[in-house]
Amino acid sequence: MNDTRDFKKEYDAFLKKVPYQTAVVDGVAVRYQYGGQAGAPVILFFNGLEMQEMWMPYAERLGKKYRFLIYEYPLHTTNADEQIDFAAKLLKALSIEKVILIGASDGGVYAQIFAKRHPESVLAMLLTTTLTVDSDYVRDIRKERFSTPILLLLLKLVPAKTEMKLLLKKSTGFLACESEADREYGRGFYETVASDLHYKQRFIHSFKCVYMLKDYPLFKESDFEYLRGKIQVLLPEKDIFKKEDQDRLADLFGKLDAEILHVPGGHVGFIVQSAYYIDLMEKFLEKNGIWQISSGLRR
Repeated sequence: MNDTRDFKKEYDAFLKKVPYQTAVVDGVAVRYQYGGQAGAPVILFFNGLEMQEMWMPYAERLGKKYRFLIYEYPLHTTNADEQIDFAAKLLKALSIEKVILIGASDGGVYAQIFAKRHPESVLAMLLTTTLTVDSDYVRDIRKERFSTPILLLLLKLVPAKTEMKLLLKKSTGFLACESEADREYGRGFYETVASDLHYKQRFIHSFKCVYMLKDYPLFKESDFEYLRGKIQVLLPEKDIFKKEDQDRLADLFGKLDAEILHVPGGHVGFIVQSAYYIDLMEKFLEKNGIWQISSGLRR
């Protein structure tokens, strides 16, 4: 592992190459980054805790062979279906017809919802560090119906700088199982996110969105039948999610001939060990011939 990696420096360089643009969809302004290999299939990233910065290493590497779209979740709704339908409208506004979905953490659940609601747009789905709605994690959220409004009020009252310090303190637990070099890189990731004091709004919105998943209907095998053999699931060895929840995710997609692999690291292993995870994703996509498929891009 290269000890000289620096997430902040890498991200600043990435922003210079692929700056944010703004689109207006249904009257809502949304920031996005769109780049990579012209005319190639488009990867649509769904991130966890609205930390879209996490996809920088993936866009840098996968962008040599694919197009990619990273977007900032809009704040106008917390309803999962509305969020996903908004993403589909963003694709239409950018003249993107087909996508490869990559999702992590709660973004992995969003990827599943997108695949269910917009099958006409999906070429393949790659999931890591995530679960499905049939999980103890989601069921536990239902038990927080009374405490969540209080917690949200407290989050709104806490100054942004204080909240970001708490985020940085919390991040040490997510990185504890990683090597020292990877922990340092991971700290750089969290510091990059926390340096944007507007992230407080994104975090609170994410908290609301995850809470809303408590009532989402369970997925069925038939929801994803059209993706048989074109789903990859990467399960971290030391994720924060329980093994039982990982097993339920694997069981759902195992019935659809998904490639299910156990991978090293914890909840942010896919960020600090991104090269390893990307290798697996690239091999899976190439095995399925997806890198050769036209993206359906009109421009």
